[in-house]
Amino acid sequence: MQGNKQPNVCPDPQKALLDEVLCPGCGKFVGAYEKCPYCGTEMKKRISIIFFKRAALVLAFGGLALLWFTATRMAPPLIEIGVVDEKDPRSARYNNAVVEVRGTVESVRTTGRDGISFEVADGTGSIKAQAFRGRSEMKKSGNIPRVGDRVSVIGSVQLTDKFGTSLMINIPGKVKVTRAKTEKLPIEKITLDDKGKLVEVTGEIVVARKAGEDIFLTIGDTTGVIEVPLFARNIKWVRDKERFSSVGKEITVIGAVGEYRGKPQINVRDVEEIVTLAADTIPSDKIPGRDEAVEAARGLGSK
Repeated sequence: MQGNKQPNVCPDPQKALLDEVLCPGCGKFVGAYEKCPYCGTEMKKRISIIFFKRAALVLAFGGLALLWFTATRMAPPLIEIGVVDEKDPRSARYNNAVVEVRGTVESVRTTGRDGISFEVADGTGSIKAQAFRGRSEMKKSGNIPRVGDRVSVIGSVQLTDKFGTSLMINIPGKVKVTRAKTEKLPIEKITLDDKGKLVEVTGEIVVARKAGEDIFLTIGDTTGVIEVPLFARNIKWVRDKERFSSVGKEITVIGAVGEYRGKPQINVRDVEEIVTLAADTIPSDKIPGRDEAVEAARGLGSK
């Protein structure tokens, strides 16, 4: 007669798991602890618990690494500005989405001590791109937008009932600028046919009329005069405003040709680009239209 033999029995997986998570000393649940926090009993080596602990750590760090790689390496989608128009039903899906837009800068304004806001148009529409900080960083890197420049901007789309559509720039380094070419012209050559063209003009300040915080300059050369408005929003944080607002000084301005009351004017691209000339090169009495401009300004209460 053969000796008594225990039949092969498959271990109960539930009992095996309980053996690993219950303290053999007090019977309380200890989970992944290696020493019972209740009675101090050393737990036996639990292979499955250790494996899952280490696997969870590996997966967690792996997931973070994947997220970092995706965020830094994946290029955001390039979109047409027209698709984020609040009137377009497709725009809702872009709210808070990070996208890239490319276009031409139509206007620029400073906001706060280090903020900037500029309008970008690409032919399908326009959008206001803004950064609450970073203007100094953009300027230092040579990527500060100016009127007429071509730009590539990466930011998050913001759609609100109160402020409409805007593109929030969280990383100033994501703004890339291609400088527009300017044309140096005498004043008489600037006409309404040049609207939107970037020009460079040197002239003497014959009028510096202040209206609130705005300054309306009239500059002239030996061929004529033209108005150059400097709005408060663009000059608020500029130091030494007298350098470009004192009658008799000669300055060089770069800006886009605009129109006011049927006459061309120059909308300055960046007030910090205004250069004050040390030498007096334009005889005041040789500026056509100077006296008329001064008389007209006097009637408006100019200094």
